[in-house]
Amino acid sequence: MIGVSESYLRQLTRERDDLPSGTSTGGNNRRAFTLGEVNTIRRALFEQSGDRRYAPGRDRARGDKMQILTVCNFKGGAAKTTHAVHLAQYLALVGMKVLVVDLDSQASLTSVFGFQPDIDFSAEDTLYPFLRDDVGDLRELIRPTYWDNIDIIPANLSLYNAEFELPVKQYQTKDFKFWRLLANGLSQLDDLYDVVVLDCPPSLGYLSINALFAATAMVIPVPPSMIDFSSTGAFFSMMHGTMAMLAAQEQQEKNFDFVRILVSKFSSSDRYHNELSAWMRSIFGSLTLESKMVMTTAIDAAGNSKETIYEMRPTGMKSTYDRAVEHLDAVNREVEQCIREVWNSQEAW
Repeated sequence: MIGVSESYLRQLTRERDDLPSGTSTGGNNRRAFTLGEVNTIRRALFEQSGDRRYAPGRDRARGDKMQILTVCNFKGGAAKTTHAVHLAQYLALVGMKVLVVDLDSQASLTSVFGFQPDIDFSAEDTLYPFLRDDVGDLRELIRPTYWDNIDIIPANLSLYNAEFELPVKQYQTKDFKFWRLLANGLSQLDDLYDVVVLDCPPSLGYLSINALFAATAMVIPVPPSMIDFSSTGAFFSMMHGTMAMLAAQEQQEKNFDFVRILVSKFSSSDRYHNELSAWMRSIFGSLTLESKMVMTTAIDAAGNSKETIYEMRPTGMKSTYDRAVEHLDAVNREVEQCIREVWNSQEAW
């Protein structure tokens, strides 16, 4: 994770009192480090050497822009939240500072991060007061999570009220541009984060349109079924029509740095899954990620206990767990590479 040998890490933590030395985990002087401790060591090595490999986030001095990645699909059950949370945690593990924004009033993303949405939060703790213009700065709504380098703007059922109030305000206020709200708010956070991950509701409502307009990139999870495949075509058609309408209002086209389709809930042993995923790739070509989000019992087990693969402890199913981590890492590594290619080239998709 840090990019140094084990022997050098041991030497470093012995020589420098300001660095964490981890916690003993048994014999042979084995030591465990929290993610926060890993990031402390990364920062110290970067300050000492100036080597960018110890600062894995964007290079602000070079002008790398904050990536706002929207995970969306207008059909439910596509594993949007599963991908959003694992992507956020993966990016935090590689050293990026991440904000996750829950735009779905069902608040599954908020729940996965250990909160009870309708008990721990009021309507004023979600995006709702910002969308109503009762809160002028998104910083007031940001909460830390138990994951080092991940913050959250949570959701609960009250967020759904925005879907009724925004069109009324748009009708009543001539110069109101509802689609710009989230983009304007996130622009205030540019100095805080490397990546923002937006988890959208399964509909083309006012919240989803805000997410699309704010996004610099999109990942679209699509299960390998004919119904989901067909709905993806409808998704692109609806999105194109919506973006064209907004482009006419803005007098400027909306561009994304990258757009990728993720085959989700995939079973390699299912012949139809293999056929449909191959068909999807033949049609969407390089827009389709090479790696697939494989459906495993480990992901189901993690979800049942409100955990993720990256934080659960494998008990009695280590081989299944290892496969799940391998598949998720492969998917998230491809998305990370897309982000880094944007930072390295600064050219829009």
